[in-house]
Amino acid sequence: MTRPNTDRQASRRKSAFWSAVSNTVLQLAAAAVLLWCRRVVGSAALSVVLLVIALIDLGTIVPIWISFRMRLKEIEGGEEDAAAEY
Repeated sequence: MTRPNTDRQASRRKSAFWSAVSNTVLQLAAAAVLLWCRRVVGSAALSVVLLVIALIDLGTIVPIWISFRMRLKEIEGGEEDAAAEY
């Protein structure tokens, strides 16, 4: 009887992991494109704006993984399984 619950939790953990990985890759790619554009742009003001946006993109990586850890705790706690019973 605990087997399906364990399978669901494993599936949720795997889904949360791949979500965090894909979001991290997306943020890294966006920052790389912005940094590349920064090299191509001739305007100093636009270059600074692109740098700031790239840094903001990179700054979102840590919260992604913090959210991932919180999600794992929710899954382990069985909060979704308990809510599904109602």
